[in-house]
Amino acid sequence: MLQFRGGPALSPFRIQKLLIALRETLPSVTGLVAEHRYFVDAEANLGEQERSVLTRLLEDEAHPATPEVPAGGLILCVPRLGTISPWASKATDIAHNCGLANIRLIERGTAYFVQCGDAVPGARELSLLAPSLHDRMIQT
Repeated sequence: MLQFRGGPALSPFRIQKLLIALRETLPSVTGLVAEHRYFVDAEANLGEQERSVLTRLLEDEAHPATPEVPAGGLILCVPRLGTISPWASKATDIAHNCGLANIRLIERGTAYFVQCGDAVPGARELSLLAPSLHDRMIQT
């Protein structure tokens, strides 16, 4: 499974709204960063040319990924395990139409990085915050 970082997943307005909800659960939350993550299941290793095409497909020129990984505790939100999202169906079709026949599936998730001042939140704190960041009916 290949993993690629993407650009921001949420607008500043949505981040502020989520921060309010997170602080109701855990008042020590000081910041939140959300970025797209792309997961690629391929039948075989991708060659240099295939990787180049895939990278171009997944890049968001209007909102590029930051060079460094954000600080904070990670909560990774993906479509519910065992399901294929409509986004994944379309993205996989596009990849196949671009000549990437070795790709079985491309799925998109959201990586949330929660900051609590200078401390990195632990597993207990992150488990308290996770329900505010995903819809348990369709996401894990």
